[in-house]
Amino acid sequence: MGYMKHDRPLTRNNNKVSLYDALYASYHLKEGKKLMKRQGYYLDKKLSNHNESIYYNPKEKKLLFTIAGTHNYNDWLTDAKLMVGNLKNTNRYKEADEKLKMAKQHYSPVETSITGHSLGSLIAQGIGKSNDKIITLDGAYTFGQKTKGDAYRSQGDIVSLLGSNTKNMTTLKNKNFIESHKNLLLGSSFGGVGALILII
Repeated sequence: MGYMKHDRPLTRNNNKVSLYDALYASYHLKEGKKLMKRQGYYLDKKLSNHNESIYYNPKEKKLLFTIAGTHNYNDWLTDAKLMVGNLKNTNRYKEADEKLKMAKQHYSPVETSITGHSLGSLIAQGIGKSNDKIITLDGAYTFGQKTKGDAYRSQGDIVSLLGSNTKNMTTLKNKNFIESHKNLLLGSSFGGVGALILII
């Protein structure tokens, strides 16, 4: 298990999208749209909704598919199915899988990056293909579950605890670990966690 320290203030790089920026955009569509536009990515309003946000960079022909974690009552039912190994049969999973296929067909990107937080992390790992870049944070892992792509967890995050010793997992040191899991919902920067991990 690796540890990385990210306690500097949130930074912005006009040419790169950080993991935090991508995940923030999945929870805060209006603000995320403005943030991503500054970095050359445009929201696909037809395909995006409160669960998945689809961004495309026409200049670089790159697709960014972000998946939010649990944020409503229906998601709690999905979480229950996740705990018994039935995630792929949920509407949330099927919706994300279908939207990703539609986005790839529509844009024919040269590169696809898929990010997810919490429940969205596991959906991202499930729908991503071997040629996709999969970057996730604080996945809601169950016993024996494997990681796919680059997986990160915030130190002290209880939701991702079962994945802390899995392959491809890096634990990020975190000053505010008591509230680490919900900080994306609140718009907090995790004290810098994920802000310096550039994904695309």
